[in-house]
Amino acid sequence: MKNRSPLNSPALVAALFLLTSFATVRAQEYPPPGYDRALELYHQGDNTSAIEILQKLAREHGNSPDVWNLLGLADYKIAAFAGARQAFDQLLKSRPDSPDVHAKLAYTLILASEPQQATSHAQRAIELGDLSAEPHYALAEASLRAGNFEKAVAEADQTLKIDSGFGLALITRSMALYRLKKYDESIAALEDYLKAKPDDPDAEVWREQIKSLQATASREKPDGPVVIKPSDEETVFTGKDVASKVISKVRVLEKPEPTYSEPARRAGVTGTIILRAVFAGDGSVKNVFVSQALAYGLTAKAVQAAKRIKFTPATKNGQSVSMWIELQYNFNLY
Repeated sequence: MKNRSPLNSPALVAALFLLTSFATVRAQEYPPPGYDRALELYHQGDNTSAIEILQKLAREHGNSPDVWNLLGLADYKIAAFAGARQAFDQLLKSRPDSPDVHAKLAYTLILASEPQQATSHAQRAIELGDLSAEPHYALAEASLRAGNFEKAVAEADQTLKIDSGFGLALITRSMALYRLKKYDESIAALEDYLKAKPDDPDAEVWREQIKSLQATASREKPDGPVVIKPSDEETVFTGKDVASKVISKVRVLEKPEPTYSEPARRAGVTGTIILRAVFAGDGSVKNVFVSQALAYGLTAKAVQAAKRIKFTPATKNGQSVSMWIELQYNFNLY
């Protein structure tokens, strides 16, 4: 009987396999050359330079979780959430139970108007013990869009309990409270937002929103003073009046499209803004009310575009009259 060659022995083959596997794991565990420099830049606050190095390392060493993690964190620091989302998606392949990654993904996904995925990541983050504000904000905004206004308020409150300066949670809270007809609380949330972020790109929009909410509250508050409509105040008609042929409808002549704000583009914000506005008998668009908002200056862009609309007013008995119109603006990144 011939002796089996040592090179073909099962024990040697198994040992070589284990050594190769160990080397592969070690290569994946240890950051590649250049990572330490990127980490140093990140800690110095130079995220842009760190990102340049990390993007190169990601192309050359796509299996390094440390690279994906630091790249996601650096993008997140500068509000480049679209880039952060891609990095964290890659990181989850090797670290599927990272609560911080799920939390940050939840936030980036709700900004991108993907509420189902955002909810899934938010719930997973909380299950894994994450204590940050982001997953609760994602749940608040997803609940608002689904029409669950009580839950939206509860999750917004939890967000603010963790981080009192989380401005977007105040916007979500205000809009949910408005739907619940809690106008004073809705106004208070916007006032808190403006105190915290007076120079926000959407600040003027929310100042006008407060005026509209105050007018609504004064009309509908059961224990408040009776508001008597002045005899010379114009009537504003609705779509029901068009359907019943009380008036002829507005004819839009020119509807400019809003542009992206650069912060929103970098953050990867997408979705739909819904406005309600008066198309006045004098040809102007006024009393714009925000029914659904987007972050990072896009709401202001939509309101500005709405006010530039050219139209022929609705008419009644041959006279120009004012009418409420709903407007939708879709923001997509290609």
